Amino acid sequence: MGVLHIPYRPSKPREYGWTVVNDRGIGINVWMDIAKMAGSYVDFAKLGIGTAYLIENLDEKISWLKAHDIEVILGGTLFETYWAQDKLDQYRVLLAHSGLKWVEISSGSYPIPLDEKAALVKDFTRHHHFHVMAEVGQKSDLSSMTAEDYAEEALKLREAGADKVILEGRGSGRGGIYGQDGRLDVHIMNAVLEVLPIEEVIFEAPLESQQILFIREFGSNVNLGNIAHADILSLEALRVGLRYDTMDALGLSAYHEHVGSGRNNK
Repeated sequence: MGVLHIPYRPSKPREYGWTVVNDRGIGINVWMDIAKMAGSYVDFAKLGIGTAYLIENLDEKISWLKAHDIEVILGGTLFETYWAQDKLDQYRVLLAHSGLKWVEISSGSYPIPLDEKAALVKDFTRHHHFHVMAEVGQKSDLSSMTAEDYAEEALKLREAGADKVILEGRGSGRGGIYGQDGRLDVHIMNAVLEVLPIEEVIFEAPLESQQILFIREFGSNVNLGNIAHADILSLEALRVGLRYDTMDALGLSAYHEHVGSGRNNK
């Protein structure tokens, strides 16, 4: 290990280049294997949709993940459900009891008005001292949000205190910033990146084609979310040019940069 010249990847805890794994019920034994083989490549385990409410050993699982240097965040759908039932005080109790310091604030299923959503971000960050990932976009195929709407909301939530802004892609990769064919709406991407730097944006990218697109476009250290646990090593190989799909853009260029620098490459 360490012989090949591959692109730079910052070590954990990273400020960028995040891999957020979509956990919809992964057992601790599976996470044990992941931690042994690929733990350094996982930044967050997102306990997706509302599964955290149903897990019988939630505290044990969260404690294990945090002890193995994997941050935990609960899915935005659970946050939205607590909001819709006017029980956010109880949600904060759940987060505090579980020792969580990150919260996802979204409106993908329930249409939370933007001003209220921004106020919620401020409340969680400034008054309750959480870190926030604020998601922009709706899960519905009938969403009427324009690229300009995405940009306006992303900027407003970031200014309200969100650490990162997530662009909705659903677990299927066919919704939010994607069409039903899984193709990215580049107008949305470009509009958001006109108001926020790439390091502050997380692209949900569950499909391999989407991961390849973002890595080729933005490099090894783009933030990617909704990654399946079976794809962690495959994604990391894409990030460092150890797969054909990104080898020309990343792997070979890293080698040629090294050779061109005049350093000993033995």
